[in-house]
Amino acid sequence: MTEYSPYVREVDPEKPVNPETGKVEDYGWTEPESPASIEYPPKYPFNNITQTPSGHMFEMDDTPGGERIRIHHRSGTFTEMHPNGDEVHKIYGDGYEIITKNKNVLISGVCNITIEGDSLLHVKGNRKELIDGDYSIVVKGDYTVTAQDTASITSKDTVSLMGDTISLRTPDVVITGNMVIDGALDAYTVSCATLTARAGITCGLGDPGNPLKGQIPVLPTGIFSSTTITALLSMQAPLANFGLMNAVLMTDTVNTALHNCHFHASFKGPTGPPIPKMI
Repeated sequence: MTEYSPYVREVDPEKPVNPETGKVEDYGWTEPESPASIEYPPKYPFNNITQTPSGHMFEMDDTPGGERIRIHHRSGTFTEMHPNGDEVHKIYGDGYEIITKNKNVLISGVCNITIEGDSLLHVKGNRKELIDGDYSIVVKGDYTVTAQDTASITSKDTVSLMGDTISLRTPDVVITGNMVIDGALDAYTVSCATLTARAGITCGLGDPGNPLKGQIPVLPTGIFSSTTITALLSMQAPLANFGLMNAVLMTDTVNTALHNCHFHASFKGPTGPPIPKMI
């Protein structure tokens, strides 16, 4: 018969070390020790143990103050109910739980879940989460969200996006309210009620110094549509529809190109492009 002492707690492997801090990860909880090994050692004749030749064990302990029930498999897997009502279920191997109908879980206190490997949650129906307090996600690697249909973020307060670079891969940017940019804006199509940029605004193709570089004028693809637009430094707008426009340096690509390459007829023959050119 295999000798076994159920009151000696096995030593858990060392928790992984965080490479950034060099400290052992603290998950906020640890496996409790068996009351039989610390506060309430079993006493005869209150402890009743049934043990099989291979090492399986069923234990019912009626020791006053240390009442326990423990079902133990020879591999080490066990379920133990403590005197205060706590229950520890430890599996030395893979675990499976299969429910053919519904399941309801109510946790009145704190819930801690630690996964030292990968995690996959597959929901074949719909999923909803209702959080009465704050919701925080900390990702130390990459974070990707993919939606095959509409994706939306709605907030009754401020929505903030912060990063070294924020890339919007979309042919159009449509803003129904006001837009304030504390930097520069470079886009193909912009549609908003009011646009304010503290540095510069660029929409479409062209070079502010020489937009067409001596070539035949070609209609750029960039389009501005705004009621009010303000650029505190400079602005380049190939095609624009503004109610009110204000900029220190402003470039109209199409009209500038026409001015720089047109010829005037005279009694001595056609004249060349104007000097200096419009910038």
